[in-house]
Amino acid sequence: MQSDRVFGAAVRRRYNLIVSVATFLAAALPFAVGLLILELVWPHGKGLGPMIVAAAALILGPVATWATHNRLGLAGNETLRAKLRRRIREEGHTFPEGVDPVFVGFSPTDQPLAWDGDTDRDIGFLAAWGDALVYYGDDFTWYLPRSRIDIIEPIQPAAGVPRILIRWHAPRESNRSFTIVSREASDLRGARQATMALLQQLYAWVARPPQTDREAPKLGMPPTDASGGTPIDSAPGGSCAVLAAIFAATAVAAWQVAGPMVDAEQYAYAALWSGLVFVGGFGLTTAALRLLQWAEEQDAADERADGR
Repeated sequence: MQSDRVFGAAVRRRYNLIVSVATFLAAALPFAVGLLILELVWPHGKGLGPMIVAAAALILGPVATWATHNRLGLAGNETLRAKLRRRIREEGHTFPEGVDPVFVGFSPTDQPLAWDGDTDRDIGFLAAWGDALVYYGDDFTWYLPRSRIDIIEPIQPAAGVPRILIRWHAPRESNRSFTIVSREASDLRGARQATMALLQQLYAWVARPPQTDREAPKLGMPPTDASGGTPIDSAPGGSCAVLAAIFAATAVAAWQVAGPMVDAEQYAYAALWSGLVFVGGFGLTTAALRLLQWAEEQDAADERADGR
């Protein structure tokens, strides 16, 4: 049941909304503060001081946006980790002494997909247990013998944290794969470093001699069902027309607001108000894309329900 899960759809959507709203506010704040400074210090909006304020806002806007997204990209990660560890222990799942699990995000495919705005389909604890990888997760538990692994390599999505791709085969079947990313971090930059460290640990595990003193529990093979995932590199239907309309409306609005200020040679005011309008357009674009994506997800869910 989704309601019983630590990392269910509602949780993913909530954290995704937090990141989106915080990123939007971070982008808008430098322009809003800049306008406030002009009103209090240089209400005429002319001279070197106002231009310095406008230039600072134009620089700080992108920097604040990146810093906020980096810091909140793993929002709630520590809470999710603690809740999942507690639930796994309550279910009686433990790792033997000397086996150190890593908190990871799991995606049951090598394709760049997102579930409710998150590129991780599941979260859990992964460890090299003897000659197998063992995973205790929120929605899945599995083990993968080393003899079934074909390739371990890093992949870099178009955006976001690098992931580790593991290709494997089942008896009489081939071309199965999944990706993982380390969540042993408090921000996205730390997640990149932790993922590369995990990759080196996996390389070392694959290269070491077989271990027969620690037999991993037979939990079943990794899942391969990626249903419900939305391709990250494909835009939802109707997005081109919607984006074009929003961009045109934003450009017109920016000119309507800033044009009189340019005529009055209040260039700092014009720059700050234009920046604020374009940030608003960015927010509308993000909201529209999420709405279109949600509509496609609902249509796909309805189709799967009708097909049962």
